[in-house]
Formats: sequence, C-alpha cells, structure tokens
Amino acid sequence: MNIAYPEQNFQTPEATVAGFIGLLQGGFENPENRKGTVRFAVPEHPHLGFRARFADTLLIDRPESDYDADTEMVFPIKTLERMFREFEFLDWRSPDILGTMKITGDLGLAFVVGLSCLRPSNWTQARLRKAERLHRAKGYRDLTQIPRLHQPSQMQLLKAMEDSLPVIITGLEPDPPCRDWTLQRLMDRYADVVVCVRSDDQHLTLREFVEDMSKFDANPELVMSEGLFKPYTEGSALPVEMWDDFGPVFFSREDFIPPQLWFGSVRTDIPATHLHRDPLTGFLFQIMGKKRLDLYSADQADSLYPLKAYNNYQRCWFKPEAPDYDIYPDARNAKCISVELIPGELLVQPAGWFHQVYTLDSPTMSVSYFWRY
Repeated sequence: MNIAYPEQNFQTPEATVAGFIGLLQGGFENPENRKGTVRFAVPEHPHLGFRARFADTLLIDRPESDYDADTEMVFPIKTLERMFREFEFLDWRSPDILGTMKITGDLGLAFVVGLSCLRPSNWTQARLRKAERLHRAKGYRDLTQIPRLHQPSQMQLLKAMEDSLPVIITGLEPDPPCRDWTLQRLMDRYADVVVCVRSDDQHLTLREFVEDMSKFDANPELVMSEGLFKPYTEGSALPVEMWDDFGPVFFSREDFIPPQLWFGSVRTDIPATHLHRDPLTGFLFQIMGKKRLDLYSADQADSLYPLKAYNNYQRCWFKPEAPDYDIYPDARNAKCISVELIPGELLVQPAGWFHQVYTLDSPTMSVSYFWRY
C-alpha cells in the first residue's frame, strides 16, 4: 500500500510529528508481548516530544511531568520530515538518517519502533507476490540443492534470475583475488576510511572499527550484555574509496544500486542477519571468512510471519534459531535449504527468497549488490 500525505501538511512541525506518530502506530506489532517505554525528543520543538509505550498497540502520550524511559530517541525536525516523506525507501542505516540522531538505552526497542514507521510501495508488494506465485508453481519449497555455476556467462545468469532460482557462482578471479584479502591488508589500504556511522557524533574509520572488533573478540558476551553496538557494519554503504576493489563482478555498476558492506567481528552461534526477504535480486560476494545462508522459498510467507511494516526488505517475526511454536505455530511447516560461501564465491539470490545469514568465521567480510530491475 502507498500512503500519501498532503504536501501542505508539512508546513508545520506539529503536522509532521503527528503524521510520523500515525505511521508508528499503524505499523506497530507486538506478538511477543514485549514491554518498554521510548522517549522521543525533537530538540528544536521540545513540546512535540512524546512517549511511546509497548502494549497490544503502541500507546502515545505526552506526560506533563518527567518519567523513566528504557530508550531515548532524539530526532531533529528535518530528519523527521525526511523520514515521513521517504518511508517507502527509508534506510535507517543511512548516514544521512542515523548520523543525525541520538539513541540511548535499549536499542532493541528503538529498532522495533523505527521499523513500525516503514511502508512498502505498490511495486514492492507486487514484486513479492509475483515471487510467491512463481515459487509455488516451480515447487521451490521442496528444493534440496542450490546449483553451482562455474564461470557462467551473463546469459546463463540472466536465465537463473528469470527462473527465480538461486545460484552460487564459482571460479571468479577479481583483481585482486578475494583470497588475498586479510584484515592487515584492509588496514594498510583503508585505515582512515569511514566504514560505519552510528550516530551524529560517531563516524568510525576502519582503524577505529577494528579497535572495536578487538574488544568484541576479547569478550563478546560482555559487549553484547551491555547493549553496545556490535562491531559489524550490517549492510552500511560501501565507502566509495572501496568500490574499485569490491565493485560488482557481473554486468555494469549502473545496473546495481549502491553496494553494501558486511564487515566485522560477530558471534558464529547466532545469526549475523535475521530472517528476511528483499524485493530485488541480491548478489552476495564473499571476501573474508565463510558464511552460511538458510533460504526459504517465497511461497512459505504464511509460515514465517513477516512484519506488516517494511519497505526495502521485510523481516520475519519467527526466529528459526530460537523457534517459539506456541506463538508461531505455522512455522513448523517451513522448509529451508542451506548453502555455504567461501571467499571468492558469489551467491545470486532472486527477489523474494527469505534468508538468514550466519558467519562461520570471524572476522568476516562480504559485499552485497542489488540488481535494479
């Protein structure tokens, strides 16, 4: 569904905040009965700040006195205006968005509330429905093996994409070869390049990011328990300085949206990326370490409980790594197929496939590109 908002209503900050609240409440879901309170602040207009409380719905009010909150999210009014106008393609990881905000406290609550404001375009919804019909017709639910293509032609690749069939491409020899990349070589070449933006005052260079990785490697449980950012870029924009080394190896650069970087130290016993699906065909190029992807065909959507609020990608409530069949009973029927990637291999995953990603080694590095068409 596309939700239009009359342009003239952006003339006042009050209308912008009210519209943003409407998006949050309309997209909110809480199937696991999570509890918490989030304080929203708008520095230029303190009276427009509000409290959001988790219940069956998202309860919004403006208390007259101070109150305790589990999370605080501070948004400049210009960022709120942009978020409200761009909810169909907003990416919270974008430096233009995240770099203007301040978030403290329980980051999980902030993440759930943030996702609630997103909405898919009509095109995205149609794309995912098309994938569901095609996967059902081809019986991909019962697929047991992902084909491997050694140095395929572009025509072979286009045929697999047309059939919505994932493939692993082997035998690639980019320059320099992926097998030659190490953490030290990355540091030698890109130490001063900003690879991660966490807030308006946290723009981390590769050198600073590697320092965070070292802390995580020394005590991952402590880092996670304190609610700190894990040292993983989670699909942040690939710095332009790295494009020549890690750009697309098929088709032309203009055929893809800007690439994303998946780099850092992560635990290998939990997903690095949770179960979700994309409306575009994805190319995942493995550069350092190994990864495992668990794939589910698009026609299994009803068994995986996808969120109703999404835009660029659709996450699922169901977590295969910790299944709760009392809350998500239909997930018992879901079937997945697993694939492993080693450095130098490329997974091409057509639109609509649900997938969850594990890193099998740490540190890890991958670059992903989404086909525009």
